[in-house]
Amino acid sequence: MGSKEYGDEAAIYEIANAEPGNHNEEDSMLIVERCIIEGKLYMAIPEGFALMPPEIAELKYPSENRPDITYSDEEGTTTVNFTLTKDKLANDGIEAAMEYLQRVVAKMHPSSETISSGVIEGELRIGHFDFISPAIDGGIYNLVFVFPLDGQFMLGTFNCMHLDMAAWLAPASQMVSSIRIAKG
Repeated sequence: MGSKEYGDEAAIYEIANAEPGNHNEEDSMLIVERCIIEGKLYMAIPEGFALMPPEIAELKYPSENRPDITYSDEEGTTTVNFTLTKDKLANDGIEAAMEYLQRVVAKMHPSSETISSGVIEGELRIGHFDFISPAIDGGIYNLVFVFPLDGQFMLGTFNCMHLDMAAWLAPASQMVSSIRIAKG
């Protein structure tokens, strides 16, 4: 959201992006690479995260459009989701895909605003943007990321409670930056 509504995003980003030496051991989190899709997709995820059982995913995401793969913390409040759509996506379509998703978010959550957006340039181009959406028990920080996987549109999201956003900005960014596709 913009600073008009919450007023703390600038401070949160400052804390999250502080020099590594400014964090103590208690602030660090072990992030390990996991195989997300066998032989195809890998991403670093916090060590304590586990695949969400299907019956829990059905409760948390009651729509039939629930994510294909969900990793979560023990409480199920912080998640990383993946959905491989049937839509085609190439590296040169990342920006258009992000614009489309941002319009969808604006229609679903008119009070939300994009906090930041960009494209990670590398062997794999990954588009990303983040925003805060309203929820009954407080706002939810959402980081959306998109990239092509075998020519298809891979949609990923990271979500946590807005109150936990400061603690998760740096690890969430690290997770997205760690995405890699298996060679061969």
